[in-house]
Amino acid sequence: MFKVTLEDEFKKNPELKAEDIQDVQIWIKSQPHLPPVPDLTIVLFLQACRWDLDTTKNTIDLYYTCRTKYTDFFSDRDPLSEEIQDIAKAVQVAFLPLSDPEGNRILWTRIVDPDPTNYNFIALIKYMTMTMEVFQLENGTVPGLVVVCDTDNFTTSHFPRIPFKHAKNNMHYSQNASSILLKMIHYINANSFIHKVFKIFKPLFRSAVFDMTQLHSNLEPLFQVIPKEIVPQEYGGKAMSLAEMNELNLKKLEEYRQYFKDQQVIVVDEKKRIRKNAKS
Repeated sequence: MFKVTLEDEFKKNPELKAEDIQDVQIWIKSQPHLPPVPDLTIVLFLQACRWDLDTTKNTIDLYYTCRTKYTDFFSDRDPLSEEIQDIAKAVQVAFLPLSDPEGNRILWTRIVDPDPTNYNFIALIKYMTMTMEVFQLENGTVPGLVVVCDTDNFTTSHFPRIPFKHAKNNMHYSQNASSILLKMIHYINANSFIHKVFKIFKPLFRSAVFDMTQLHSNLEPLFQVIPKEIVPQEYGGKAMSLAEMNELNLKKLEEYRQYFKDQQVIVVDEKKRIRKNAKS
């Protein structure tokens, strides 16, 4: 399903070595609990792990382990389902068309429906992870990922709708098993309540991720690192509206419906695990 080739990745990444891909493939074949992993998927992990082979192997193991274990997030991922269609109306999610000056791609999210009863945290994580997967299938490696979360409509009534167990599982997966290199997280329109929420979830952050997370009460600090002209027009930029991007994103996911269905069986078999390579 990749729209890029290995040749594309070798051109983009001088650090990429064919022998490293082969090394990881040999290791995967020595781990009977793991499913087959495409070469291009290995490239994503190598780049996300800064070309460290041991970290790459551990991360791949944890990636498939989490996706097998966290069924709430990774089962029944149908972009045409009521669950995904509804959350896409309540929360807009999309990659901006243009990168920042360092080449990082920007994932922008915004709650647009202030009614907390329409805020489904599990569905939102599904929608976001599906979005990131399709982005990587179409673009391959990128220098890094920057996440912008508009918290303007997040209220005290939304907070109880985030089950701590699922928040913890998502943080574990996104921080330790990701196939994309996270560079920065920006929470914009962050009021005093958002700061309190952030303190509550602080223990779930790895120190490195905590250090790259910033809360902004207004947009000016954001525009110091993300050029204003590339952001959605709702925020004063020249890009199309986030509403339009979100609609296009949902349609793109629908094109990958069969892919998501096929991924249901790409899991680990714990009965065949011969040694524990990473905590699950």
